[in-house]
Amino acid sequence: MTMQDDLRASRDVVVAFAAALENELGRDTLLTVGRARDSIVEIVGDPEARAMVLDFDLTTGAIGIIAFISEPSFVRTVEGTSADEEFVTAMAAPLTAAASALGTLTRLEIEADADDLRELTVAALTGELEADIVAYPILEGVEPVACLVIGVGVAAAPEGKPASTASTAAVPANAPALATPTGGALVLADVEMGVTAELGRSQMTVRELLSITPGAVIDLDRSVGTPVDLLVNGTAIARGEVVIVDEEFGIRITEILSSRSSAV
Repeated sequence: MTMQDDLRASRDVVVAFAAALENELGRDTLLTVGRARDSIVEIVGDPEARAMVLDFDLTTGAIGIIAFISEPSFVRTVEGTSADEEFVTAMAAPLTAAASALGTLTRLEIEADADDLRELTVAALTGELEADIVAYPILEGVEPVACLVIGVGVAAAPEGKPASTASTAAVPANAPALATPTGGALVLADVEMGVTAELGRSQMTVRELLSITPGAVIDLDRSVGTPVDLLVNGTAIARGEVVIVDEEFGIRITEILSSRSSAV
């Protein structure tokens, strides 16, 4: 399994990036993440779009990049949150957070220095990347305003970096791609489990239940802003906040429950 396969199966990297960018913006607007795509043009087609790139090295010898490509209007929004009104300054923390999450996801050591951030045109960036990339739409409301692109293997190494002869697979065949349990537990990795997001609960009598009609409002035992419980086969394992992903509801995990707390 390649790193790109891992990225398509998990949103951990882009969620870490979006959370860091939200923190950088310091606004109430919630950024959401769309499904992974294989093309930048599908998401951001504006020729004036700007790309901020963080290069990273893998211990396998491969060179990769994490790039944030933004519509000009959103670039202005991002720059407005930076003390010196510089795109590169505002993107340092989010791109570094993405690199850290990528290392955790793949269980590989990733070397990335925010001081080496560089800005490229979209055309120049596309020229550096090999065909197999993963691009995530970043949405403000329901409109895509940018995308996060992750690629391993570059056509021409950036100045100061040696060219890599590694393939886009990047991960050795005997290296664990995801942080899954080892040993006997791995046998159960593909077993399907029922996952439920619980907004709240309410107790009702049978008479009250039978009296429900369209338009009725049911009070729940949760206040506004309280995290939503994530249950697996009826057992709470995490809590999170509701987000919108490609016009569908999703849950952004904010807390993983310990075995003691989930039993409460």
